[in-house]
Amino acid sequence: MAHTDDMDTPPLDIENAQRLAEYLTVLAGAANQDAPAVTLDTLDGYMTALLVGPQPTAPLQAMDALFGDNWPSAFEEQDLTDAFMDALHLRWNEISDSLDPQPLLEAPEQMHLTPLISEFDDETKERLIAEGALSAELIERLPAAGAMWAQGFLQAIEDLDTWELPDGDANEDLKLMLEAFQAVTLAEGSSERAEYIEQAYEEPEGIDQNALIDDMLFTAQDMRLFWMQQAALKEAHSHGDDGEGHTTH
Repeated sequence: MAHTDDMDTPPLDIENAQRLAEYLTVLAGAANQDAPAVTLDTLDGYMTALLVGPQPTAPLQAMDALFGDNWPSAFEEQDLTDAFMDALHLRWNEISDSLDPQPLLEAPEQMHLTPLISEFDDETKERLIAEGALSAELIERLPAAGAMWAQGFLQAIEDLDTWELPDGDANEDLKLMLEAFQAVTLAEGSSERAEYIEQAYEEPEGIDQNALIDDMLFTAQDMRLFWMQQAALKEAHSHGDDGEGHTTH
């Protein structure tokens, strides 16, 4: 992904990410076969939204929302609970560090996020089919790179009731930012995607999936600052009123 190899970008522990993916496989094996599959991308996008939003919570909120309240039992059976929690919190802290407001303010044009986004190139697809990990039919149905991450992010917003804003410019700004995430989930070649690119970009000809992903990630960083600004405005407003309807000076 472009922009993500800056020297100042917070480090990403690849081995920990791989461990997390393995633990999610344990959960998938214990889940109901009819349950929708939750990928590492989905979890990563969901946790990023929790940390970007107005009231950061904890990674367990993402786990409960994505896997149901009973997810720990799969790890308890294999004595993996502590190891999983360590890996989960390490990733949570990585995302949190990458959204530290000071670097975002000082270098808004730099990519600070290091998202866990799976990319299936042709070689990887052939290997997965050869290993029997995925069927050719399923490979063809895989969503485009970034789509599962974006879906996780958007699902977190749907699950939360803290992203609501009164009508006005701020609400319109938020809606426009969310379109950058929705765009990544649109199928390549679809009229909806083509229409979005035509309207959103001055030079739409060169916009591909990677460009949409880049813009989504920069928008996530902008959202972090957006919600901080909203909190500051709310606090200033509350301090500007003495509680009796009089504005203090």
